[in-house]
Amino acid sequence: MLLQARGSSPAPVASRIPLYCVLIAVELILVRFVVIGINAQGYKLVDLLGRRWRTLFDAVIDIILAIGTATLLRVAGPLLFDLLGRWSSNTGFLLPKSASESFAWIAVSFCAGVCEELVYRGYLQRQLWNLTSSLPAALILQSAIFACGHMYQGWKPALVTAIYGLVLGLVAAWRRSIIPGALAHTIVDVMGGLRL
Repeated sequence: MLLQARGSSPAPVASRIPLYCVLIAVELILVRFVVIGINAQGYKLVDLLGRRWRTLFDAVIDIILAIGTATLLRVAGPLLFDLLGRWSSNTGFLLPKSASESFAWIAVSFCAGVCEELVYRGYLQRQLWNLTSSLPAALILQSAIFACGHMYQGWKPALVTAIYGLVLGLVAAWRRSIIPGALAHTIVDVMGGLRL
């Protein structure tokens, strides 16, 4: 029944796991479109990762950078929230409410972290850099497009997302790799969903 009678208790919320599966599928579809494009040019998906870990030192640096970036984004979020003026979130329906949903949320966060970094920083940022011959222009454009993908949250959260995209783009350009950004993105999404 879609409508409740007055005075009745609210209907229990259905499991969010099917929604999470749809979100994962959408992320994978985006990556699939990128794969089709890069395969046509003779590249493979692994090429979008950028510089990979050749030594333990590389891994440690990227992990420390990922933790630092995630911390920066988690600290900046509330500051931006205050700076832009408070807004009510319309994404609460996405948040997990049970242990099984929390585990599924971690899978969604991992998928979003990896897939969105592959699409926006691994592919789009590089394409925009080649197109404009300007790293600053590429950074701004990819972060604006990243924000557009989050407009369902409202313009203020999308603006915050653009700033996050800019930071993640800077990290990808600096390290010449999406690995630390994908780790940071995943950490931020996990912590946001689990309210850590």
